[in-house]
Amino acid sequence: MSEIKRYFLSIAMAFFLVGTVQANNADELFESGYEAFVKRDYIGAERHWKLASKQDHARAQNGLGVLYRDGDLGEIRLEDAALWFTKSANNGYAFAMFNLGMLYKNGVSRGASDIAAYRWLLLANTVNFDENAKFQADLLSQRMDRTSIMTAREQAQLWIDEFFYGVSN
Repeated sequence: MSEIKRYFLSIAMAFFLVGTVQANNADELFESGYEAFVKRDYIGAERHWKLASKQDHARAQNGLGVLYRDGDLGEIRLEDAALWFTKSANNGYAFAMFNLGMLYKNGVSRGASDIAAYRWLLLANTVNFDENAKFQADLLSQRMDRTSIMTAREQAQLWIDEFFYGVSN
């Protein structure tokens, strides 16, 4: 093996190992946060999940949304919940899609609309075959007009195209 090939192979291995360490670190941080959450140490959960979220850990991002939505840190912070649910949902986490859809469905977040709610509930159902998300989307559709439903479906399809296929329209 030539010296140049060895050099590039060692660089590639270094990037692989750094990525693996970060992934394991994010998972470990999430688990530590989850353990704190179960013990009702919400400050500890927030601390660990914020660190994991910096590495785009979708479950940690969703966990932060839950903490803020439910007021586990002393006050309900719906805008912060929506922010973290959105980050997690855009990372493909179906539970966050459902949580975000419900925030929007109930109109408790800035930017809430039936179209946005239907879009995220539809995506939660599509990504995770979530029957509760399907049920909630069906309930929501009863108060929506056909144009709004089609708009939400188109937005959901655009998200799927970009997330799964890298196609931006």
